[in-house]
Parts: sequence; structure tokens; C-alpha cells
Amino acid sequence: MRVPLQPEPSEQSESRLRRMTDTLPAYIAYVDHDLRYVTANRMYEIQFGRTTEQVVGCKVEDVVGSAAFAVLGKHLEACLRGIPQKLEPRVETTAGPRILLVTHTPDFDAEGRVLGAIIHGYDITEQRRAEQALIESEKLAAVGRLASSIAHEINNPLESVVNLLYLIESTVRDDPGQGVLYAQIAQQELARVSQIATQTLRFFKQSTAAAVADLGETIEAVLALHQGRLHNAQIVVERRVSGIGAVLCFEGEIRQVLNNVIGNAIDSMRGTGGRLLVRSRALQNGYRITIADTGHGMDKATVDRIFEAFFTTKGIMGTGLGLWISQGIVAKHEGALRVRSSENAKHHGTVFMLFLPAA
Repeated sequence: MRVPLQPEPSEQSESRLRRMTDTLPAYIAYVDHDLRYVTANRMYEIQFGRTTEQVVGCKVEDVVGSAAFAVLGKHLEACLRGIPQKLEPRVETTAGPRILLVTHTPDFDAEGRVLGAIIHGYDITEQRRAEQALIESEKLAAVGRLASSIAHEINNPLESVVNLLYLIESTVRDDPGQGVLYAQIAQQELARVSQIATQTLRFFKQSTAAAVADLGETIEAVLALHQGRLHNAQIVVERRVSGIGAVLCFEGEIRQVLNNVIGNAIDSMRGTGGRLLVRSRALQNGYRITIADTGHGMDKATVDRIFEAFFTTKGIMGTGLGLWISQGIVAKHEGALRVRSSENAKHHGTVFMLFLPAA
């Protein structure tokens, strides 16, 4: 017969709870309305070089540092007004700068008043470093995929210039007028090379801060870089890009999203040709960019997993990172990336819809 457990004395129960929280690999603390620690677990001692007794009673700013508090402070104040918070601050610790995933939860009494804030945080530095490494890997893969297309685009006008220079040399003495015409055509071809080079440099230029960007120009720049692939795959592009205003964003990252989606659309129509529709529309609180193809489409099981890391339908040719990274970028911009697809024999293809808030 099992003997029922008797309630523990409050001191014994509190001691047990303290031992439990001290063994967790997480930051756990309680902060009052003066933004002072009422209690904190042993992780604060490990990471900030202070004993629990030294942390309790201290201001949060004195423990985490002014730089971290500039971010944490306003979230704690919001929490103490009854609004739960979630954030990823960078904090200086005895092991150096670390990235934390922190939640602030209001502690309400029976009458709904906020007594304090419960802090819970995990160190996600290594996770974020791994994700950044994957992002850089996908960027390199994207460079490789675009390289052949860019080389093709540049090679064509350069071959024309070589031929034109030969014709100029052959005709300039007998027919100066024709030589001038050939020189003008050569100049146009070189201008085309310069334009491609400018577009390429702009594409790979990374933004260090969010700025107002013209998404119409960004869309056209991405399509221009894929012009060679589109031509070779016999894909007709239908543009309905208008009505896009200023969007506050990291333009380089949005280019990466558009490049991933458009590149996938081209891949889905390789060998069969088809139609690529790129359309933009102004909404009440932002903009929607639609990218639709007439490729083979995807089944529901594939659509359900399309944004998972390392999931790919391209075998060894795919990394499975492009759309996973793209979704993360869009979420960072407080937007949304959605997809629908059909394998129907008459109406097959895939549609991606990118929603971005207005600046």
C-alpha cells in the first residue's frame, strides 16, 4: 500500500525548488517594480561572476550591463504593465558576449495586479552561429547558381563586340559610315555588359541597416540576373509590377528571398518551358508580391514540408536551405511567405505570395 505524501514545510519546499532551478541550464529570476532582482538561480553566478546573494537586491542594469539593459529595460517595463515579452538580447558574460532567448512573464495576484516579472532565458549563441553558417553556405550556393547565367549574359555581348571590331577594321577605309554604325552597335553592347555588371554588384551588396527601398526596382534587378536562364529554359515572363511604394527593409535580404523563389520557379519549368508571372499589389497595410509558375507543381506532403531546413526535392543539386532561410528573413521583416501548388494535369504550377509591411 502506497503511503500518501504529506505536504512539506514551506522552508523545505522552497529549498527543494531552489535546488531544482539551480540545476537547470537556464536563467531564472524574479524582478520587482523597481527593476531589482528578488531572486535568481545559480546560472547568474556562473555567467556573471556574482553569487546569488550578490545578485539579489541589485538593479538589473548593474548585473547585465548598460548595453543589454538598453534592450531589456523597456521589455521589463512592458512586462510589469502586464504584457508578456519575448526577445533575443546580446549580453556580456564571463564567457564573452552571448545571445539569449529571454521571456518576461507578468506575475499577477488574485485581483489581477502585477506583482513582478518572471525572467526565463536560454543561451542560444551556438544555435544562432550554426544558423548563420547555414545562411552563408546558401549564399555561396546562390552565387554558384547565378555564375553561369551571368557569364552567359556577359559572353554574348562581348562576342558581338569582338565581331564588330573585326568588321570596323575591315570596312572603315572603304565605308566610314558603315564603320561608325558598327562602332555605335559595339558601344551599345558594351553598355549592356556594364549594366549586367552593375546589377550583379548591386545584387550581392549586403545591407548593414534597414533602409527604404523600391521593391519594383529590386524585382527587376533579380529578373535581369536570371534573364539568361529564363531564355535558355524557354520561359516567358509576364510582369505586372506596379503600385509598390517605399518599403523599409534589408534590401539585400529581400533580393535573396526573391532570388530563391524565382530560381525555384525556373527549375520547376526546366525542360518543358512555361510561363512565369511576377505581380505586385498594394494592400491596406503593406504590399503583396506574387510569383507564379506553370511548372509540375507539388503534392500536399511536399508543400507541408517546403519551409523545413534541409528538405529538398532536387536531390544532390539542392541544399534544402533556400526557402527555410527565406521564411526566416520574411519573419524578421514582420511579413509572411505563403505557398500553394497543384499537380493537376490542366492547371499545374506553384504560387508563392510574399507579404511585406509598408515603411
